[in-house]
Amino acid sequence: MCDLFWKIYEMGIPVVVGPSHLARALGCPTPCDCDVVIHIRDAVHVGEKKCVWLSTDSTFIHRHIWVGGYPHVSIEDMKKIVSPEISETVDCIVNRLRNEPRGL
Repeated sequence: MCDLFWKIYEMGIPVVVGPSHLARALGCPTPCDCDVVIHIRDAVHVGEKKCVWLSTDSTFIHRHIWVGGYPHVSIEDMKKIVSPEISETVDCIVNRLRNEPRGL
C-alpha cells in the first residue's frame, strides 16, 4: 500500500488515500502512483508535499469510502481538492463516472 498514507497517519493528521487508485482503474491520467488527501490547515505539518492534495472541507475525513481496507477520498470530496496538479485527474474521474451506463 501507500507508504505516504502511513507516514501522515502516524503523524496524527487526518488522512485518506487520494484519487490515484480510482483514476488508474478508470483509465484517467494521474501524476502519482500513491497520493493522499489532508485538510489545508494540516499542510504546514507535512514536510514533503509531493502527491499530498489539500481539501478545503475538514469533514472529508468522515465521508471516506473503504477500498481494500483503506479509507479513500469520496467522489463528492474529490471536487473539494484545491491542489491544481490533480484537477485534471478529478475531472476525468467525475466525467467517466457520470458517463458510465447504469444497470437496472
